[in-house]
Amino acid sequence: MRVNTLQEKYLGEVFGLSDDADLLRVRERMAEVGLERMSIAASEARILQFLVRGFGVKKIVEFGTLFGYSALAMAQALPADGRLYTLEKEPKHHAWAKETLRASPVAGDKIIALCGDANELAASLVERGPFDMVFIDANKTGYLDYLDWAEQNVRPGGLIVGDNTFLWGALWGEPQRDNIGAEQVRVMTEFNARLADPTRYNSILIPTVEGMTVAQRYSRT
Repeated sequence: MRVNTLQEKYLGEVFGLSDDADLLRVRERMAEVGLERMSIAASEARILQFLVRGFGVKKIVEFGTLFGYSALAMAQALPADGRLYTLEKEPKHHAWAKETLRASPVAGDKIIALCGDANELAASLVERGPFDMVFIDANKTGYLDYLDWAEQNVRPGGLIVGDNTFLWGALWGEPQRDNIGAEQVRVMTEFNARLADPTRYNSILIPTVEGMTVAQRYSRT
């Protein structure tokens, strides 16, 4: 869900929260096939870039590639030797992402796009960890599985970030979509509750339009 407001216009003018040419190219491609609204907004991409730079992130795993917009945004903030592994189940989305990322001079060797079942792909990446950051923006009923993996493979002091964590209003009983079921509500409720645990995480749910939960691990316990 994208919302264009005077607030967003102000943020764009003052903080430059808008797409550069590379990111705009990806967004235009998504719009051509009617999938632009499934991606994060430019302001949310800047939040991810802020986290990557501010927390010294060098290795990222992303659950959910779509067209590669968020992957490209994070890659732009990574150092030259940074790596981002992005996982996508839908072959068509994976192919589109590979095409758009290939056209970017920034992506280069930083982004490794993988296609297949997210849990299987994530298991194959364990030996490349621990990771500095995991970004989750995929099938909502899978969020707890992805969180289980992240908790085992993100380093102490690293970040776990989840998008759409308001679940379009369904968590407080005002869903803005008809296709939100009880299982999705249960999963997202537990996802946020686990990351809100102050004994394990330094965390916040940033009140973006769709909600973005950000948690920094205290330890591996």
